[in-house]
Amino acid sequence: MFGAAKEIGRSAILVEDKDTKILLDCGLKIRPKKPTEKPEGLDKYAKELQGVVISHAHFDHSGYIPGIVRAGYEGSIHMTQPTRDICEILFRDHLKIEGARFWNEEDMYNSLYQVANHYYEETFQLADGVSATFYDAGHILGSASVLLDWKGQLIFYTGDINTFETPYHDTNKYPTLEDISILISEATNGLRDLPDREVPNQALVRAIYATHKREGVTIIPTFALGRGQEIEAILAQEFINKPFNIYVDGMILKMNNVYRRYFHEYWVSKKILEWCREHRLEVPFDIPNFIPVNRNLADDLDSFRKMIVSEKKLTVVLSTSGMLEGGPIHSYLHYAAENPNNLIAISGYQVEGTVGREILDGSREITLFSWGNKKGIKIRINAEVRQFSFSGHAQRNELIKMIKAINSEKIVFVHGVEESAHHLKEDLANGAEIFIPDIRKPLVFPD
Repeated sequence: MFGAAKEIGRSAILVEDKDTKILLDCGLKIRPKKPTEKPEGLDKYAKELQGVVISHAHFDHSGYIPGIVRAGYEGSIHMTQPTRDICEILFRDHLKIEGARFWNEEDMYNSLYQVANHYYEETFQLADGVSATFYDAGHILGSASVLLDWKGQLIFYTGDINTFETPYHDTNKYPTLEDISILISEATNGLRDLPDREVPNQALVRAIYATHKREGVTIIPTFALGRGQEIEAILAQEFINKPFNIYVDGMILKMNNVYRRYFHEYWVSKKILEWCREHRLEVPFDIPNFIPVNRNLADDLDSFRKMIVSEKKLTVVLSTSGMLEGGPIHSYLHYAAENPNNLIAISGYQVEGTVGREILDGSREITLFSWGNKKGIKIRINAEVRQFSFSGHAQRNELIKMIKAINSEKIVFVHGVEESAHHLKEDLANGAEIFIPDIRKPLVFPD
């Protein structure tokens, strides 16, 4: 393990025997107000790898791909086609934000050139005697769990999975085999169960109506990838043919273009396709009252954003970033957070040290625009603040149910804090060997 052991971030799992080395995921750890961290000690193995397999495009799973190429890896990088397209956008954005700390533009292009694309449930070769099969993880567009056939031994890596149906994705898939000997599972939500997805969906809609009733504006900070499109679908299904203006701002617009490209039944739920056909839409975010905020609307976007939240209209703003660390959301907060009639609707988990976490923990004076060397602007938050229980990860009960169904002899918990993994271990005292690894301390399994 070079990352994501007793932590969330920089997923990078090396599976090896005396002849073969395969890397599962290759991410960076994103830290609030600090530089990213790369997988610890991975570079020296780059030239020895026979294959790299990426479960999905989130940066904690994909962000160091160009770094491993820079370090000397020249083989194929296996992923789904949507994952490849999303990675390209995230790579470019990362270079703008952090520069060439770990890799540069040439490394990025080289890594994209080395990508090999695969569909779900189609087996592909990684090395002599080693093959892999992707299963739909239900997490984001193109996300996959990975089944390795390692010279006759089966290893299943969940990656990040979602056990709930969401507007775009059905529940995750996994192989129904009886001889999976090692299960490498995420442990993100090992400490919490979540309500059925309809609960936060309906709660958010009700909150928007209540905010409108008091003549306020709803501001929804959101992750650009996955959560943003999910909330767009919820809003589209509720507010189609209603006089609400729904402004969409930030990187979510770029990700919408990728979702549009792969909007067919192989990659998204048939339910959302049928809803769009019924309403004669290509994608949910094509409803007329969705308004993308870009240079086509105004040259001075800051003034336009101020106008959006100042007008007495039926207004919802959906904007990045999801943890309120930067992006257009700061402009909206600057102009709208002091109004007690407005609502700040938190739609995702907020990491310690982020602006979003500060607000959730009760801080009502925050600093905006403080990235880089800027001192920023302090504002007062008088708006209502609410958090809604969305998650892109398997809830505890469903994760346990899946693990029991797979019934592996050995279980390795990754991508979760240590306490989360230990809680799952206690709940699964069913005879399986359960491991909670440390970074750079190998787990050795006999043949």
